[in-house]
Amino acid sequence: MKHLLLLLLACLPLALPAQTIVELKPGGKVRNKTVEDYRDELRLAEIERQDSLLYVDHLRRGFNALATDSLAQAEERFLAALKLRPSAPGNYIVHYNLALIDMARGRWTAAIERLTPVVQTHPSYHAARMARAEAELQGGRLREAIDDASTLLDLPGPSGIEADVLRRVRFVRGAARFGLHLYAEARTDLTAFLQEEPDNENARLLQALILEKTGQPKEALNQLNLIVAAHPESIDALQTRAALLLEQGQPALARADYDRLVALAPEEAAFYIERARCLVQLDELRAARRDLDKAVSLGASQGEVQALYRLTR
Repeated sequence: MKHLLLLLLACLPLALPAQTIVELKPGGKVRNKTVEDYRDELRLAEIERQDSLLYVDHLRRGFNALATDSLAQAEERFLAALKLRPSAPGNYIVHYNLALIDMARGRWTAAIERLTPVVQTHPSYHAARMARAEAELQGGRLREAIDDASTLLDLPGPSGIEADVLRRVRFVRGAARFGLHLYAEARTDLTAFLQEEPDNENARLLQALILEKTGQPKEALNQLNLIVAAHPESIDALQTRAALLLEQGQPALARADYDRLVALAPEEAAFYIERARCLVQLDELRAARRDLDKAVSLGASQGEVQALYRLTR
């Protein structure tokens, strides 16, 4: 089960892609960002009057690039804008978007380092703290993720943050608590989350894993069976159930799930390795070796498969 947390964190809902914006007001929508969204905060009108048209052009082109998922071009334009006017009053918005680009590329540490000054200088800019919590979760800085999520969830009075955004923050805190083995606290967060999104697969998977971790393996398996029945082609659900079945000493059933996983993702070396593990326990050694050979051909290292190869002799 040690790899299951990483599996689930990989599919957690991240900060909204860099080309979208959440309007943090009642009835707010998710829509494409444009430079006009930030005109007031960046004080572009004032800057334009000061003839810094190149700075504005860099920003405009950067946001247009985000709208078409051209992350490299957007990053280049935003960095050029920062170089041109490093002290512009609205640059924290630019740093926030650069951090989202880092997150889209899996550069969690870089995103955290860019977001931290934004959070420090603009603590009411909740989008930055939310993004940092998600980057901290993905980067394994779980206590920091809990702290940032709790700051947002515990804001006094109306925060102006949309309910669906707060739900995502609660999900992040629940996942971070799970990662720290704070199962009771994680269950509290995930139960509250599921009251509003009862069909959320990732939350249900985490709830099932909490059952397993708290000494209720049969209940965990029952929950996973329900999730797989509802999502029969979900790689995350199948992989979670297969790992639990193997841990519970049911290699034949786990092998069936890995058969399905291999069919769904034939280029994923890890599924061949795990199926080989099941086959070894079922004494199907030739089949196990074939799976290991396939995993190696797909890029698995000898170190990953060496111990299993020895068991097939």
